[in-house]
Amino acid sequence: MKSKSLNGVYIMNSIYGLAGSFIGIFVPIYFLSRKISVGNVFLFYLVYTLGVFIFFFLANEIVQSIGLRKTVLVGYPILFLYYFLVYTIDKYSTPIYVIALVNALQAALYWFPLHIWITNISTKEKMGDGLGKFFAFPKTLKIFAPIIGGFIAVYLGFRELFIFSGIVYVISAIPLLFLPEFPYKERLDFGKFKELARGYKKYFLADTIENLREDAEGIIWPIFVYLSFRNILSIGYIGTLGSIGSALFIFLVGKYSDKADRQKMMAGGAIIIAALWFTRFFITSQIAAYATTLAVGFFEALILIPLNSVVYKTAKTEGGAQFILFREFAIVIGRSALYLIALLFVFNIKYIFILPALAGLYFIYLSRKNLELKKT
Repeated sequence: MKSKSLNGVYIMNSIYGLAGSFIGIFVPIYFLSRKISVGNVFLFYLVYTLGVFIFFFLANEIVQSIGLRKTVLVGYPILFLYYFLVYTIDKYSTPIYVIALVNALQAALYWFPLHIWITNISTKEKMGDGLGKFFAFPKTLKIFAPIIGGFIAVYLGFRELFIFSGIVYVISAIPLLFLPEFPYKERLDFGKFKELARGYKKYFLADTIENLREDAEGIIWPIFVYLSFRNILSIGYIGTLGSIGSALFIFLVGKYSDKADRQKMMAGGAIIIAALWFTRFFITSQIAAYATTLAVGFFEALILIPLNSVVYKTAKTEGGAQFILFREFAIVIGRSALYLIALLFVFNIKYIFILPALAGLYFIYLSRKNLELKKT
């Protein structure tokens, strides 16, 4: 039963991720094409990051009231509202922070229930293998989605791209109907958050740094590439190359991470990714940009799978919702720090590259620690 349930989660998340891959990487580019400043684009993602954290608490209450499936379904109309507001931003002049908060609400209503499903229907013994599939399936399915999205945007228009993505999002809701529902009643204890923060300091730092790196790769880097070469299709290539690089490698790392030395894995990945970010400071050609994107796609799995194995294994021990919301503290600090610093360097985005590079170097130190060990 658990195996079938996990497969249902993988399928739903893969189709949902596919829909997002057609359009997600182009949202900041669409803003820039509508004369929204780079600073306001960074502000959008800062507000979104803070909003997801706040709305996770709301999502916890909604799940307890109406269940996991209905909570995710409620998020779909909000998702479509978000894309409508993005597409019509130049027509209705909707404030950027309002659009960001709508996006944050729909994201919380999707990701919070998803975390609860994974925590409850996966086993500790095969967590790495399961997470390898969880991350690899969407990346495999969406390998060519960004470049397809780029061609649609360039040759048909952004309106058609938004409509096409919306149709795929609707399809992603179908597997949701077959996912298991189970009684979920977990009250949040803020005293428990303090206990977790004291007990898992090493993990907290590691997740903070990794989330900073992830958003630098997923948001800052495509913006830099677009501003450097003014080529919408180049963003599609970036997205596709990143998926190609990571899909197979994530699956392999996940398959063997349950037996391998995860600390050495993370250290190796951190060294290579830090070097790649320092290299990007000197990039002047599209070919070099594509090459580093492909390389990061390969080696980020060495960090992604071991770290997320810690997340869900510890969540099963400490209580799913408590630990997931505790983890959101790390996420919001890492990503908010990135965008706050990015706002200081809008005059030259390259300077932002130093941040994920240095974070990667610090991750080498953290990888030597037992992130699962709770300090008592």
